[in-house]
Amino acid sequence: MDQRQRLVEQVLTAHEQASRMLLREDLSELFDATLTMQQLKLMVVLHRDGPTSSHALADELAVSTPTVSGMVDRLADRGMLTRSTDARDRRVRLVALTDEGDRMVASVHEAGWRIGRDVMERMQLADLQALAQGVQALARAAHHRAGGKVEG
Repeated sequence: MDQRQRLVEQVLTAHEQASRMLLREDLSELFDATLTMQQLKLMVVLHRDGPTSSHALADELAVSTPTVSGMVDRLADRGMLTRSTDARDRRVRLVALTDEGDRMVASVHEAGWRIGRDVMERMQLADLQALAQGVQALARAAHHRAGGKVEG
């Protein structure tokens, strides 16, 4: 095994160890117990991509269109999503997050970062500097892998 492979294995092992410790945390603030994981995934896709057709959501989530339709119905009933007609193709119905749905996704994301921030604040300064440098390099490599596409 070359040095690069050893370092990758060290990172993956440390990540696994940290993940196991973090899973011992009270993660209730990360999850609304009334949302299924698939519903949360659907909302994250909409948060990332903006208004999206049911067909595209089904493809993204690897489920059937009727499954997406049922999830959308339930989330729309809760005020998390809306449906509208696509201005470019009136046959297509777009699904989008409402302000409340957007706040839900943002709060889950923010709760995860609160835990991570607490962990990082406990790190030695030199270790935190190394982590910052490493995560920045990881972001650059991910950007390069994605063909330099800017998401957001």
